[in-house]
Amino acid sequence: MTNFNERLHEVATHYKLGDYHLGLRRMLDAALETRNPDIFEKALAFCDEAEKDNTENIVPKANALLVEIEKAAPKEVRSTNTNVVDIQGVSKAYNKGKFKLSPVNLTLKPGQIAGLVGENGNGKTTFLRIIGGELLTDTGTISYTLDSKPKDDYDLRTSLVFIPQRIPRWWGTLTDNLHFAARHYGLVGRENELWVEMIIARLGLRPYKNLSWNTISSGYRTRFEIARTLLRRPEVLLLDEPLANLDIISQQTILQDLKYLAQSTAHPMAIVLSSQQIYEVEKVSDKIVFLKQGSPVYQDIKRNTETVEDQPQVSLFEIEVTGSKDELHKVLEGLQLQSLQYNGGVYIATFNAGITPSAVLTALSTASFEVNYFRNISNSSRRFFANL
Repeated sequence: MTNFNERLHEVATHYKLGDYHLGLRRMLDAALETRNPDIFEKALAFCDEAEKDNTENIVPKANALLVEIEKAAPKEVRSTNTNVVDIQGVSKAYNKGKFKLSPVNLTLKPGQIAGLVGENGNGKTTFLRIIGGELLTDTGTISYTLDSKPKDDYDLRTSLVFIPQRIPRWWGTLTDNLHFAARHYGLVGRENELWVEMIIARLGLRPYKNLSWNTISSGYRTRFEIARTLLRRPEVLLLDEPLANLDIISQQTILQDLKYLAQSTAHPMAIVLSSQQIYEVEKVSDKIVFLKQGSPVYQDIKRNTETVEDQPQVSLFEIEVTGSKDELHKVLEGLQLQSLQYNGGVYIATFNAGITPSAVLTALSTASFEVNYFRNISNSSRRFFANL
C-alpha cells in the first residue's frame, strides 16, 4: 500500500468512526493531490452535499469519491530525503539597540515543521525574515535545494513565502483576490476557478468567500493568506505568530491543517512557524528552536534530544491541585523533590531524573489531592519559560 493509499484509508476510517469534519478536510487534501480538474469538480459537489447533511448519510458518497480519487492518484512523488533548507551559523545584530541574534543552525527536509518559540523580543521574527530573504545576515550561510531551481532572488522569493503576523490589507472580496493570485501564478479559465474553489473549501473559507477585509476576523485573514500562498505552491512556508488572536480550538485546527499540508505526497513543504503557544506547536513540530535573548536552544521532537550545554538531567511536572503549597511539598518530598515553584498559575515540581509521572500521580492520589491539571514537561520547551 502506497503512502497515498494509506491516506485514503485514513479518510475512510474518519468517516466510518463519525469524524465527518476531519474526514472532509483530509478528503480535500487527497483530491488536491491529484491535481485533476474532474476530481476537483466531484470533490466540490461532495462539499455541497456535506453542507446539507454532514452525518452518517454522507458516508456512502464519501466512499464512492474515495474510489474515484484512488483512480487518479498522483504519479509524481517528491523525495523528502534532501534538506530543502540548510542554515548554518546565521547571526544578526542591529546598529540601534543592543539586541543580537546569536548564530543559529537549522536544517529542514520537505514535509518537516520547525517550531520557533520564545518570548517577545527574542529574535523570532528576525530569524524568519532572514530565512525569507528580507534581511541580510552578519554571519553564516543559508542554502536552499529547491525543485523550482530559482534563477535569481526573485525566483527564490516565489518559492519562499513569508506570512507576517499582521496581514497586509486587501481590497475586494476574498474570492476575487484568490482568483487574481491564481491568475498571476499561471492558472486560467476552468483551472483557475476549480483551484480557487478547492483551496477555499479546504481551509474552511466557504462561508466567507464573498466577504471583504472589514467583515472577517483576523484569524480568517490568516487563513486567507495561507490560501493565497497555497496557490503559489511554495516549497518553504514561513509563518510569524499564525496562532495570535485565535481561540484554542482554532489554534489546534490550523496547526493540524499545516501539518497535513506540509506532508503532501506530491508537493511536501518545509514550514517554520513562530509562536508562544508552546504545547500546541510541539504537537506538530519535528524540531524546536527556543530563542532566549537571541541565543538558540534546540530540541529534536522525534528523538527527544537536545543540544544545550549543562542542561540538568531532571524530571519536571506542571501540577495544579487543590490545597496549599506547603501541603503539596509534604506529599512530594518523599519522591526526591528538588524544588517546588509557583509559575503561571501552576506549580512546577522538579525531581531527580527517573521519577515517573505515574509515581507523582500515585502520591497525589494517595494523599487525596484533587488534581485539576498535570503535565510532564521534562522534554518540553515549556521548561525554558519557567524560572528554574
